Amino acid sequence: MNKNFELLAPAGSYDAFLAAIENGADAIYLGGKLFNARANAANFDIEELKQMVIYAHLRNVKLYVTMNTLLDDNEIKDALEFAYQLYEIGIDAVIVQDLGLAKILHQYIPELTLHGSTQMTIYNLQGVEELETLGFKRVVLARELSLEEIKYICENTNMEIEIFVHGALCVCYSGQCLMSSMIGDRSGNRGKCAQPCRLPYRLIENENEIAKGYLLSPKDLCTIDLLKNFPNRLSLKIEGRMKSPEYVATVVSNYRNCIDGAIVNNDELKQIFNRGGFTKAYIEEKEGSSMMCYEKPKNWGVYIGKVTNYDGKRMVTLDNVSNLHLGDGIEIWNGEEESPSTIISEIVGNKVGRIKGNIRVGDKVYKTSDKQLNQKARASFTRGFVKKSKIFAKIEIKNGKKVKVDINDFEYISDKIPQEAKSRPLTKEILETQFLKTGNTPFQIVRLDVDLDNDMFLNISDLNEIRRNALLEYENMLVSKIPRTIIKEEIYTPNAFERSNEKKKVSLFLSNWEENYKNIDFEKTDRIYLPFKLFLKDTSFLSFIQAKKYIILPTVTKNNYDKLLRKNIKSISHMVDGFVLSNIGQLKYLDGIDTKKIANESFQIFNSYTIEQLKNLGFDEVTLSPELTEEQISFLHSTLPCELKVYGRQCVMTSEYCPVGSIAGKFSKDKKCLMPCKNGKRYYLRDRKNMDFLVVPDNIDCQSTIYNSKITSIKSKNLKIDSIRIDIQYETVDEINEIIRVHKLGDRLASEEYTNGHMVRGV
Repeated sequence: MNKNFELLAPAGSYDAFLAAIENGADAIYLGGKLFNARANAANFDIEELKQMVIYAHLRNVKLYVTMNTLLDDNEIKDALEFAYQLYEIGIDAVIVQDLGLAKILHQYIPELTLHGSTQMTIYNLQGVEELETLGFKRVVLARELSLEEIKYICENTNMEIEIFVHGALCVCYSGQCLMSSMIGDRSGNRGKCAQPCRLPYRLIENENEIAKGYLLSPKDLCTIDLLKNFPNRLSLKIEGRMKSPEYVATVVSNYRNCIDGAIVNNDELKQIFNRGGFTKAYIEEKEGSSMMCYEKPKNWGVYIGKVTNYDGKRMVTLDNVSNLHLGDGIEIWNGEEESPSTIISEIVGNKVGRIKGNIRVGDKVYKTSDKQLNQKARASFTRGFVKKSKIFAKIEIKNGKKVKVDINDFEYISDKIPQEAKSRPLTKEILETQFLKTGNTPFQIVRLDVDLDNDMFLNISDLNEIRRNALLEYENMLVSKIPRTIIKEEIYTPNAFERSNEKKKVSLFLSNWEENYKNIDFEKTDRIYLPFKLFLKDTSFLSFIQAKKYIILPTVTKNNYDKLLRKNIKSISHMVDGFVLSNIGQLKYLDGIDTKKIANESFQIFNSYTIEQLKNLGFDEVTLSPELTEEQISFLHSTLPCELKVYGRQCVMTSEYCPVGSIAGKFSKDKKCLMPCKNGKRYYLRDRKNMDFLVVPDNIDCQSTIYNSKITSIKSKNLKIDSIRIDIQYETVDEINEIIRVHKLGDRLASEEYTNGHMVRGV
């Protein structure tokens, strides 16, 4: 293929670590015991990581440690101490989500390589460039980018670029999902996602159910057929820190084969894990419903055939058993949530067993695991040292001198001195035979140069000892160079912004403009936030608003939004007092415009150091993360005025996938969307507890936003913040005025339809 790719593999266990190395990974990402986005993986302590660094580096494999969660002020110090340890043991890079943590790591450990996690929601060149100014060496791009967008970024930056090429997909932009957090206190931003996207939902149009199934569950990504089209220098990331070592071995080996131009077995990839087949997601085009797996959210395996008879006890007759063997796993789809399944212990003709359950003739049968494939995969990382570093060696045997061996410029001088041969002198062939036997060492000699005087003799045992000692000394030299030293410093505390004793300011966000909104009591507000799309139409409504006005940008501004912003932002900037930016990649839009900048809650601001980082980037105010508790807010030493949303529907997902367009609009790879978002109806996703999550499509760029089932209402009287934000969606004018009145007093609305978010419970 002649592409300079890095193949990057996951390791959620030590066996998976070995599987990745032995099957051809160039680098591995894994988690320590703290601060990583897969808290439930078998993460590693510092001593384990130390040994893994040695093992990997001796085989020319890099190791990246995930520190990709949000941290509060009380955790930053421990995170820095952990990073010190990682640096000292020789970790090649850390993967970071939190801007504040990145600031501290770059300041205190400047030689530590930083990778920007996909949790940072970097989707454009501007975001990549901003991270470069902050000391990052690599960016893991959002999964939602097309091949053309990836190519454009790669062609216009010297930053290392990493993309996901295989594995599970998040239906939401990574870093912007709060659904698990809001409904179950398990935050994806804190490494504890409960994957509510894999649960069943019903799509409600006004009050009518129009679809049901696993409506937020995507198929797994597979791009192995597209690697030849990817730009050079990419790091190709395989998802799967929660997957088995056999999965890692199978996927890594096939991607390695593809990169090296060898044969790829797509059937193995499908058998080891898939959800209704694979998707290329957004790499080629938006796929709508074609990207999704509505029927079942777990591994499907491979379709075998159908049930032709069931004895009601244990034996099932199938119309095809040609691809089944003892020890394989099968599942029979009977339409129930939990299908009958078994590991095959009997095969008699076309009958397999033992299996029980509600099984009918015609039910589909899938092979969910293949014993032979799993055995092959396991053998790949339990057979001994196969993955080796390639080295060049030279052996010098001179009359009367000690034998000398050079390995990659490392010199080893033995205590052996050759004798004059009496009958069988050493030859180049004899030396090659003995020295190319590197055995259980992590090295492979790919070229051996020989400088040999005539008629020299050494015992074979002496040659073997020289080889063993030379390789051992070379290995010891490499290992000795891995540890690094650093002078540790105590972390500083930011100087807090001095708050006035005035009452908290009130910011009011109107998601739309209605004619009767002119009757809102704007005198009780200090500023009004308005979505950018309102400024693309008639803006005469602005005359009714006496408060300061700010434009709030969408969380993601790709494609149509990007074009519209570039075209209109300078002209509309004269109509307002500032902008609420929702992503670090949006700063460039305001180049040359003298205006105030507020960081939206989509920045997931969790600590004082992030606020300080944003201040350095030119922000004037910040909106705090909705996942913070009252206690965590009290710990903040903010260098900027802070705002908190105290009322409104909380956005829990921002997605390139639109369930309304894909289901009600019939959008797929083969069909254009019927645009139901223009019919004026409201859409909800109803969960198993009959809770309704509002879905709002955005027809400017065919994105969707999903909101929490309960409206947030927070008491702000004692909160250490400077302003409160009220978000309005469908409330009447009378309701809006009452909401403003209550929250301006620092109180909250209290009933079953409201939640105080994470003020007490936290994540």
